[in-house]
Amino acid sequence: MVSNICIITCYKDPDYVRARTLRAALRADADLEVIIIKNRHKNALRYPEVIAKILKVRLTKNPDTYLLTFRGYELLPFFYFLTLGKKRIFDEFINLIEWTVYEHNKIKDKTLAAKLLWAVYRFFLKRSTLILTDTQIHADYSAKLMKLPIEKFRAIPVSTDEKVFRPLDLRPNPDRFRAFYYGNMLPLHGLQYVIAAAIALKANQHISFLFIGGGNETEAMITKAQTEGANIEYKRWVPFDDLPRLAAESNLCLGGPFGNTLQARMVITGKTYQFLAMGVPTLVGEVDETTPFEDGRNCLIVRQADTAAIAAKIEWAYKHNTELAEIGENGRKTYVTHYSSKVVNQKIATLLGDI
Repeated sequence: MVSNICIITCYKDPDYVRARTLRAALRADADLEVIIIKNRHKNALRYPEVIAKILKVRLTKNPDTYLLTFRGYELLPFFYFLTLGKKRIFDEFINLIEWTVYEHNKIKDKTLAAKLLWAVYRFFLKRSTLILTDTQIHADYSAKLMKLPIEKFRAIPVSTDEKVFRPLDLRPNPDRFRAFYYGNMLPLHGLQYVIAAAIALKANQHISFLFIGGGNETEAMITKAQTEGANIEYKRWVPFDDLPRLAAESNLCLGGPFGNTLQARMVITGKTYQFLAMGVPTLVGEVDETTPFEDGRNCLIVRQADTAAIAAKIEWAYKHNTELAEIGENGRKTYVTHYSSKVVNQKIATLLGDI
């Protein structure tokens, strides 16, 4: 049984929701001593900073278990050697080979570079006591891809910050129907299909879209869609604390993923957890994971990479606006039952009991 644990984060955003969720789950165990290491520097200095902190904790507190959170790929060699003889939990979250070779094509498949990266990465995964992912299908995929036993993997949902994303006493503007979409616009999200859906719905001036996020390429795509008649309002950035209000004031929130990439078929997006936790009606893309999502009951579901399906479902929501409140409330119940911080806490407690 684990009595003390050091949880380590070395990332450009050290308080990324995944890290916060895992820290909170560990702290929920009153019998567990939790030591937190996270970087202050946001640039390359974060690596020597965190390495020095791990060494100090090893020499002074000597915890029996260490957990390295996402995104810890670059730190793995140092993490391995500094924690020799201890139990190691690696929050893989997204498989490095999946992301680098197959999702973003940073390295071509079957090249020497890809084979070397696979071998090195597998070396460290094999020597981890447990490996965490976000969904069971991601766990199955990573185990098969890396030729490791599935028993090494545990699926822990991302959940969300429930102090920020909670039901709000706000309602959409009755004079318009707004679909809300925000994010960093990675390929898995399928922004192009949502923009195309906005163009397809341009004849209905009662339906509008609010897009937030992205950079020059995103802005160019949206500007072009606006010239074609799409009823889109676009903002590059808003304060994070404004997102819950914007979601609550929208009729339908677009959680996705819609991109139909390899990764998109295996994830529940962070914004989907956020919207469900708030109890707002949410449109999600089909994934290969077995989920508790039911179209028309606790969310709306579309095929991925399908502009026509997205447009049709948004138009259905517009025509059945009075039904959306119940769908949103059922979505919140689904979140509480399957993805809430309480559920994550229970899964982490079980995981620690297993090692």
